[in-house]
Amino acid sequence: MNFPYINQIIVHSCYTSKGLNIPKKPLEKFKHIILTGKNGSGKTTILNRIAHVLKYLQDGKTKEQAIRTLESIINANEKHHDRNLWEQSKSELKDIDLYFLNNNLGSFSETSCIISFFKAHRRIELEDVKTVSKEDVFLINLKKQDNADDLTKLFKQYLVNKKIYEAFDFMNNKNSNINQSKVFFDKLKEILRNILEDKKLELIFVQESFEFNIILSDKREITFNNLPEGFSAFLSVVMDLLIKADLIRKEKNDFEYQPSGIVLIDEPETHLHLSMQYNMLPLVSSLFPGIQFIVATHSPAVISSLENAIVYDLTSKTEVADWILGSSFSELMVSHFGLENEYSPVADKILEEVNIAAKNKDITALRTVLVKYEAFLTPALKLDIECLLIKIKNSNND
Repeated sequence: MNFPYINQIIVHSCYTSKGLNIPKKPLEKFKHIILTGKNGSGKTTILNRIAHVLKYLQDGKTKEQAIRTLESIINANEKHHDRNLWEQSKSELKDIDLYFLNNNLGSFSETSCIISFFKAHRRIELEDVKTVSKEDVFLINLKKQDNADDLTKLFKQYLVNKKIYEAFDFMNNKNSNINQSKVFFDKLKEILRNILEDKKLELIFVQESFEFNIILSDKREITFNNLPEGFSAFLSVVMDLLIKADLIRKEKNDFEYQPSGIVLIDEPETHLHLSMQYNMLPLVSSLFPGIQFIVATHSPAVISSLENAIVYDLTSKTEVADWILGSSFSELMVSHFGLENEYSPVADKILEEVNIAAKNKDITALRTVLVKYEAFLTPALKLDIECLLIKIKNSNND
């Protein structure tokens, strides 16, 4: 494996996290890395620092070269108004060290590499498309976008350009280009079907308005701009990676090529329903198998969703064992997220009253629980209390 995937993160000082090796021993093969822990444990700060180091690697500099460059800038501009920003940038570079599966760091500055950082609370805000842009000008503008949100805004323009140039290719009998465009849009439609859980979904281009309508199986029509927040947050990740992967494949003239890279995602569960939280990382990792995902999360669904991953808890400063993948969410809430038990506060109160009544063999108290908490009793808990009533009755009759 030629690409330098991260095999260990050494945290010197990131907010409250200090002196950590993540994982304790360097990875010997490609794996995703999932960071978890309580609020304030440093998850987001660590992702920010990793992104900071990777940016300099993309610019063709090692971390040490970047620090020396910043020191030279600071010394040469002693009274410059940006001095504090440069000092902060230098300090942040020193906060962590990244180690890689091989030393081919030059790969980071190649165009065939994908590096992205998705911050928490993201959503799609696509710019309206008024016309087709020149392909070469648009591609230059696209490659200048460092921020994932800025790149995603251009997604609709990117799709419109592909559709219009597909029509030109049809007129000019460029069948290979038409096939490549068809593969792209078929893949996009399949992704939308998976995310929106609608196997009959269709994606229609409306050429009069330069708009794309998503037609659901129940005949409802929506656009990318009015997707619910959860789907929007999910798609913001997919859109960025789709554009970058497509550009790389186009440059290589190989539309089967799987690009390598490192993608950071802070709180991938943002706005997502539980089932979508569980499916997000498996879906994007299957779409982009050459990408290593470094993720910070609070979600038991996320931390148990990927087999080829290590999970590190910043609160306990330990790597979580592989059994986490075979755990129920309720078990994870107790064993990993620090709750006293798997029940809600209301369920705790009900169980406490049931236990006291059972200990005293108090049939009246148990009946009171059934009436008092009727609206909150699950069928299983209600049946357990009724069985307990019968058991106490029978024992009292004996």
